[in-house]
Amino acid sequence: MRKWTKQDYKSMPWKNGGGSTTELAVFPEGASLDQFVWRISTALVSSDGAFSHFARIDRTLAILSGEGMTLHADNDGIAAGAAAPLRVTLTRDSVPYSFSGELPIRAELLDGAVWDLNLMTRRDVCTHYMQRLEAGEHHVVAQDAQQVLLYCAQGSAVLNRDVSLQEADLVLLEEDHERVGVRLVVQASEECLLYLMRISFLNHAGT
Repeated sequence: MRKWTKQDYKSMPWKNGGGSTTELAVFPEGASLDQFVWRISTALVSSDGAFSHFARIDRTLAILSGEGMTLHADNDGIAAGAAAPLRVTLTRDSVPYSFSGELPIRAELLDGAVWDLNLMTRRDVCTHYMQRLEAGEHHVVAQDAQQVLLYCAQGSAVLNRDVSLQEADLVLLEEDHERVGVRLVVQASEECLLYLMRISFLNHAGT
């Protein structure tokens, strides 16, 4: 297991230069925006504008604070199988939203700036799934995942009975040689909000 705190994160410009992003973790460690297999970050979105273009990347976005924003794409940005152009409104209560990094998406803020959480994975290497966890005890059996990330967006939690998580902490757990997938127990405080992210590698030969 590996753990990161606020002191470990680094900020950098968005790929399109329209703002800044705080990189929480990247795999492989030290990979650039053109080389990562997966990357998790937060960002302050303070004005309407276009998302960066990421070819061959799948993305999932969650709103951490603020009123929220609407994502939309024109007729050239219709998602596969969709009958109409993309248009979705995300708030802090929304489930994480997944989309293709190639879509020409613009964001319109509902009422002021928002902080968001963003997970990106390289489509030809791995897949991912992000979900919210709130107060209570959660037993997670991620048999299809070789890596699991847990981000504490608010409050505090205890992982596997002995690892304490505070706001903005991130942990990475990996499959070991004795079992398939990743298993964990999370005890979340009453005010806690967590995001659990599963990473599954396409060429994994687990049994």
